Formats: sequence, C-alpha cells, structure tokens
Amino acid sequence: MILTLFRNHGFTETQISMLIRKCPTLLLAKPTETLLPKLEFFHSVGVQNSDLAKILSRDPGVLYSSLENQIIPAFIFFKSLVGTVENVVIALKRQTRFLKCDMQNLARNIGTLRENGVPESNILTLLTYYPKTITPKNDRFKQRVGEIKQMGFDPSRCPFVIALVGLSSMNESTWKQKLEAFGSWGLSKDDTVSAFRKYPWCMLLSEKKIMGQMDFLLNKMGWELADIMRTPQILGFSLEKRVIPRCSVLRVLQLKGLVERDQSIGSVLIKSNESFMEKFVKKYEKEVPQLLDVYKGKIGLPELGYGSEEVSGRKLL
Repeated sequence: MILTLFRNHGFTETQISMLIRKCPTLLLAKPTETLLPKLEFFHSVGVQNSDLAKILSRDPGVLYSSLENQIIPAFIFFKSLVGTVENVVIALKRQTRFLKCDMQNLARNIGTLRENGVPESNILTLLTYYPKTITPKNDRFKQRVGEIKQMGFDPSRCPFVIALVGLSSMNESTWKQKLEAFGSWGLSKDDTVSAFRKYPWCMLLSEKKIMGQMDFLLNKMGWELADIMRTPQILGFSLEKRVIPRCSVLRVLQLKGLVERDQSIGSVLIKSNESFMEKFVKKYEKEVPQLLDVYKGKIGLPELGYGSEEVSGRKLL
C-alpha cells in the first residue's frame, strides 16, 4: 500500500528505495491518514509530482512533520518571501530545512539582513538558492553578519551575500583549517582575508583543492604569491579543464618568443574560452600548427622538441 502510494505520485523505484532506506519506519505509517494528505497538499499548491519525488527522496524527514502545524504554515510563509511556487521548489531541492525550522527565527534573520542594508534582491537570492544560510539561531546569525562586516564586506553588494554563504557553510574549526592551508604557502591571515574579499568563493574550496592549485601555480608554473592574490578567482578554476591547458599553450608561446612576459596571468585565465582561443591559439596557429593539440592535451612540450632543462626555471609570463 505504501509503495503503491508513492508510485501513484510519480516516484521512481530508485526514489522509493532511497525513501525507505533513509526512513524504514515509513513502511509502518498509515498511508491514507498520514502520508496522502501531505502529498496532496504539495500537489494542491502547484508542486509537480516529479519535483516532489526528488525533494522527498532526498529528505523523507519532511513526511514526519505535522501538516497543519508545520508544513502548511511554513510553505505559505516561505512563498510569501520568495514570491512564487517555482522559487519555493528551487529552495526545497537545495534544502528542506526551512519547512522544519522556526519561522519566527527566520523572520528575525531576514530583519537582521534588512537592518544591515542588504538589498531585497540579494535576500531573495539567499532564500531561494541558499536557504540553509538563513536558518541558524538569530544570535549566531547576527554574529556572522557582524564578522563579515568587520572583514570589510559591504552589505549592499553581492560579495557580502557570497561571504555569508561561505562562512555559514563551515564551523570555526574548518575556517581555521582553511586559513592554515593558505598560510602554509606563506599567506598571512590578513592576506587570506583580502583574497576572501576579492573572491569569497575561495574559502569554500576544499583543502585538497587549495593545496593542489597552489602547488601547481607556485611550484610548477613558478608564479609569485602576488600573482595569485591579485586574481584569487583563478583558484576556483579546474586545473584539468582550464588552468593546465591554457598554461601549456602559453608556455609554448613563451618558449617560442611569441608571448611577452608582462601580461597578467590572472587576466589570461579569466578570459572566456572564445576569447582565449582567438588571442592565444588561432592567432598563432600558423607559427605553431600543433598549438590546438597542446591545448587539448594531445601532445606535450617534449613532442615539440623541448627538454625539461628548457622548460624548468622559466616563469610563465
């Protein structure tokens, strides 16, 4: 009976298995008295069966909440904040916590953002795409907002919101570990916070990602810390898909004397794919016919006749 109920509401066999694996006690629930009214409510307010199946299979705990006392008032309140059912669904797919949180506390946190000058459009972004960020207890939330302001973020600008998302996603211990990861490469706390202001996502990178990027950029490419800190967003790029292919092309061009060293490496790496291809690949395809293959990783410097002694010790750009 339980399984049939979920199948009739658009759940795939895989999603049903996830539901039961996460909450096996659902098999003991009364389908028509406990589960069906909740499924019917979501359907009545415009949540598609396919979306609801994705949401509940990820967090079946929602089905244990009271329909009248928690789910309905929370849904209505959240919709009043984000405007549309579509935005509520986006938020639910990311985090169902707001359906189970203290709505008065959520309202106080939104009030805190408004008091600090955060634009309504940025509050809407937080609620829709990062709802977990606004659910902590108000005292803790105020503390985080204050910490971010002390770091020099302007609440009226988008980087403030990104910084709030980042700081809210980790505890104090994790924050310290990220500082230590950057510190191991010679960056002071002030240097790291400065990079955080320029590119708030850098503190959301894993320690493995931070160490891998710094090792490649500093040790293998021979850049200076200042080169990276001027454009810290390059730390967020994929080594395999962006940094290494572009650096390989640039190194070949440098070794052939076709590229000057006074270019900003950050500006090169942040260019769009189309712009990079036009300026550094297509422009020199006559002088270096194999350049596209270098970019795609099909051939390396040895195949072009360069030995390790010619490449080592050269700082790119």
